Amino acid sequence: ILDIADEEGITGVIIAGDVYDKPVPSAEAVALFDEFLVQLAKRNLYVFVISGNHDSAERIAFGGKLMRHSRVYMSPVYNGEIEPVTLEDEFGKSNVFLLPFVKPVQVRHFCNEEEIRDYTEAVRCVIGHMDVKNEERNILVCHQFVTGATRCESEEISVGGLDNVDASVFEPFDYVALGHIHGPQNIGGERIRYCGTPLKYSFSEANHQKSVTVVKLGEKGELYIETRPL
Repeated sequence: ILDIADEEGITGVIIAGDVYDKPVPSAEAVALFDEFLVQLAKRNLYVFVISGNHDSAERIAFGGKLMRHSRVYMSPVYNGEIEPVTLEDEFGKSNVFLLPFVKPVQVRHFCNEEEIRDYTEAVRCVIGHMDVKNEERNILVCHQFVTGATRCESEEISVGGLDNVDASVFEPFDYVALGHIHGPQNIGGERIRYCGTPLKYSFSEANHQKSVTVVKLGEKGELYIETRPL
């Protein structure tokens, strides 16, 4: 991944959770992730990280304010407000919103004026409270199961599909970088995409071509996607 970052001359790296495979990760996993962040920071890249359903949101958020000085942005625990990180290039501003994995019960505390019955309503409420400027380019980093995605054996499955999020909630965004599903895939087009995991975690993933997704934003409305195999 570091080699690909060097070759592509990218601006930033998005890690859409799960950073770890359990809330209390091994010391080896933490050390590996720490070294990876250091190598990205040495390249002066922007790094955007959110917590997934396997992560402890509090552990991922730890030290986040300090790491911002190195352009490493760790999603805080969801508190009802999500402030974007704004980047600028020759086409204007791009706003990156970091939405960690949330459940309806968490969102209800901050959306008292709305009835939150499922994951779609929860994510719609969260996005509705974001200050999304439609004239600028907006990127959402999100960790949910979006309806229509293809699952693997190694992923947690909710009975009856209760964790489904309808893709319509992402309408305000020029690109949605999704985590959670292990197989790389688009949802209804290139604008909403799971990059997939860098490693294979079950026999059901044996035939996956693992990759990283390289996203290029031009002027508002211009989106270019390519994949680099791992």
